[in-house]
Amino acid sequence: MHDILLQVEHLITKVSDAIWPVFLPFILVVGAIMAVRSIVIIQKKATEPAKLNIKNVIGPASISLGAMIGTGAIIGVLGALSKLSANGQANIEAMAIWALIGSLIMLPVSYSETLNSKIMGKTPKEYIGDLINPKLGILYAVCFVALAVFGFGGFQFSGIDSVAATILNNKFGIELSLVQRYLFIVIPVILVVGALVLSKKHELFMGAMTYMIGTAVAGYFIFFTIFVVKTYDYIPTFFQGMIEGMKNPVNAMMGVPLGFILGMQKVIQTAETGLGALAMAAQESDSKPREAAMISLIPTAVTIFVSIVVTSYIASYGVEVGTLALLNTDGTAADTVTRLGGYFNTAEHVVGIFGLVVLSTFTVLSALTTILGSFYYTTKLFKNNSANKNIAIYLVLIISAGTLAVFGANVVFEAVDLLLFVLSGINVSALAIFTFKHWEVYKLSNKKEKIVA
Repeated sequence: MHDILLQVEHLITKVSDAIWPVFLPFILVVGAIMAVRSIVIIQKKATEPAKLNIKNVIGPASISLGAMIGTGAIIGVLGALSKLSANGQANIEAMAIWALIGSLIMLPVSYSETLNSKIMGKTPKEYIGDLINPKLGILYAVCFVALAVFGFGGFQFSGIDSVAATILNNKFGIELSLVQRYLFIVIPVILVVGALVLSKKHELFMGAMTYMIGTAVAGYFIFFTIFVVKTYDYIPTFFQGMIEGMKNPVNAMMGVPLGFILGMQKVIQTAETGLGALAMAAQESDSKPREAAMISLIPTAVTIFVSIVVTSYIASYGVEVGTLALLNTDGTAADTVTRLGGYFNTAEHVVGIFGLVVLSTFTVLSALTTILGSFYYTTKLFKNNSANKNIAIYLVLIISAGTLAVFGANVVFEAVDLLLFVLSGINVSALAIFTFKHWEVYKLSNKKEKIVA
């Protein structure tokens, strides 16, 4: 079984490595053109000015933030930094600056995605089906659920598993085997999530998401502020590493810097830019198109900062002082538990026990909200299914994700990168078609004519 997983992982990695250098220019160029047309032309002629209403901010923003800011904000980025280091990049900080550069384009894409979705009054599955092909809309829905429940869910299980294993090992000297970690850490989480979903009262949990994720993020920001204050003398070194890494990049296929590819993957993965998640969350509120678009920027900006800047800085400092190892002694990428253990050691080394408590709380709360948030997307994308059928699909994927998180985590990580390409490619293409060919149907002048008639 282990050999089969390795073969699958190797195949997915090869396909992903070949696709992303070609896909990145496409998503950046098409996304930028779509965003410019949406903001400069369509927003002006198809929407009315709107102000942010606080009651409309809380719901969509908390759903989006809760579903976005899972353990991928730490584990996914650490994995990318480890991969970058294993490929010969001495200045891992370069990934952060590449990601921030890419996010300058992807943030307007997030805004435009939500804006256009609200103008059409349709979810991504619906407008992809109408603008391109209904079968492609179904493919999008299947891939999104696979990504959200299996892929992102796998990240969350891996995070909870790694946190528990790390604390038990570092604080109590208890080292669990893979089977023990699965039985005593992952299975209980699956049972809790399953019980919530089967009771059909998971919405009560989702209602508490606002407070849970807000508390987790606030604590994380406080922790990072203390961390930066205590390591202020390292800030110039961090920025110097960014510059050196950009000047001396390790290139992937077609000469595209590997740091840029990994950085953009993490931006799309963590902030879900271009995937359609923001558009789905926006449909749940009565907000106007411009207001909904502005709201979508809040969770996107917070997530990019937490995942890219915070994690990169702490990891960079940990590598510098020797509390974090991204590589094994043979130069290969370290596993998830090793990386996360080093990250926690770095936090505790600088901030003390407060850092350990905050990181543990952040990981568990963000993981649970993301896991249950993925069920929200399942019900929205397959709303024609019976509730029991959606629950069955969700539980099968969650159990698979939890199992592979322990016994074959890298398969989950590689599958995520491949699904990101499929989803963002389909969704951004549909939005580009709308901005060039179909948006005029929604012009304000047309609406006024219908009212007069």
